[in-house]
Amino acid sequence: MRPHSPALDGLRLLAATLVVLTHAAFLSGAVNSAGIWGHLMGRGDFGVAIFFVLSGYLLHRGFIRGREPFTRRHLRAYAVRRAARVLPAYWIVLAVVVVATRPSVRDLILQALGLQIYVADSHLPAFSQSWSIATELSFYAVLPLAALGLAHARRRDPGRPLTMLAGFLPLALALTWLSSSADLLREVPYERWLPARSASFALGMLLAEACARPDHPVSRYLTRLAARPGPLLGLGAAAYLLATTPVAGLLTLGTVGGGRLAVKMALSCVVAAAVLLPLVLGPDNVWRRGLAHPAAAGLGRISYGIFLWHVPVFTALYAVTGLVPFTGGLLPLLSAGVPVTLALAALTYVVVERPLMIWAARQGDEQGEQGHRPGHRLEPDRA
Repeated sequence: MRPHSPALDGLRLLAATLVVLTHAAFLSGAVNSAGIWGHLMGRGDFGVAIFFVLSGYLLHRGFIRGREPFTRRHLRAYAVRRAARVLPAYWIVLAVVVVATRPSVRDLILQALGLQIYVADSHLPAFSQSWSIATELSFYAVLPLAALGLAHARRRDPGRPLTMLAGFLPLALALTWLSSSADLLREVPYERWLPARSASFALGMLLAEACARPDHPVSRYLTRLAARPGPLLGLGAAAYLLATTPVAGLLTLGTVGGGRLAVKMALSCVVAAAVLLPLVLGPDNVWRRGLAHPAAAGLGRISYGIFLWHVPVFTALYAVTGLVPFTGGLLPLLSAGVPVTLALAALTYVVVERPLMIWAARQGDEQGEQGHRPGHRLEPDRA
């Protein structure tokens, strides 16, 4: 069984809250009309970066700790867990959106297969956040190969993967800058492709390696930072505030390219590292205890449903009430939309997500990768 930290569930709630706020601010027009508060909510798309870093950390940790993690049986179990965790709930919400909005067959197929980010003008306005699922699926496909390469490097030198990942981070940001400036990529949302987001996933993988190799100089440096969560969170807040300025591009969910995209990705990594480091490498602290509170952790467990449902719910509320998007109504939108979203997310978790996570964990146990013992309770994989 994988050890589970309730604080990570609380962090998922924080990430989901940021995403909900940014879409509410965008739909209501508050990004441009609510001053600094509108700008702060407008940069809530950094919640996606937090989700990506968490995925990199948790999933790569599984490859580091797994017994014979690159056998065919283990990789099959990995694929089953990832598919069970993400796709059924995603397809259910997509089906509801499709019934309500009747998109083209092309867009339906692209959305269902997670390919919408590679084709211009293929997003569904009532399901606009689904792009990150496509990016996440891309990472799931690439991770075993990346983990295998790092495993080979680890056999030669146990500390080499950390050095490689630390060196990859600035390289990834530089490549994001250069490649997103190409004319060929202007017609597609390159900001949503895996290469543009690779720094976030690599940061999570680096933290997993740091936890596995605490004596490495990079690990010791990160541990010293994590030991002082106050200044670290202050740095994250400063990076977040800086990202609300034009240096990080638009706040209205438009695409960003070139240097501004690289700056945006770098600042999002700083924010994600600031909130995650004290949880995985720091001693007991107020930040961890706050995120591990039963209320925060409980809502964090349904964060995937919150992420999936909130935009369709917000869009439906505008359609039902007859209000015009982008003309106000932030507080009514949140007051009505958040409770409905929470109810749907809880229902999805109980009926779909948790049963499938338990089933997938059982499949992994049958493959021998969880070390199951008689009387040992299986835990769902919440990565």
